[in-house]
Amino acid sequence: MKYIQINEHSDLPNVEEFAPFKAVLAIEEAVNEARLTEIANWLVEMGGKYVMVCGENCKSWEAPIRQANLDRVDLEHMKPEEFVMITIHENEKLRHVFWHAQKQAYHSHVKFGEVLTIHIGSKNRSVEYFSIFDKA
Repeated sequence: MKYIQINEHSDLPNVEEFAPFKAVLAIEEAVNEARLTEIANWLVEMGGKYVMVCGENCKSWEAPIRQANLDRVDLEHMKPEEFVMITIHENEKLRHVFWHAQKQAYHSHVKFGEVLTIHIGSKNRSVEYFSIFDKA
């Protein structure tokens, strides 16, 4: 698992080396709509092919991620391996989402390497998140 912390103003890192990857998008703090769209586009552009969203107002992330996928590939011509799977984990504990990422998150046409945990929040929680991930 790789931990990436993003907040309202941080730069979005280049994570293409991990593509294609599964991503747990852990939303601790809300971001404005423009930033949400920017992060969704970045996530798809970098190679996120299975995105599990949990936390604060997580449902609001589904449409921008889907749109980012459709902006890159026309639905009519989309190959199965170009489709981004999105699951929303509203009201689920992070350890359950991590378990899902490790045991159930599957894409029929993509082989994954890393799970990237993308934490949207101002406080670094890497130690806590690694511990939860290891116990999931």
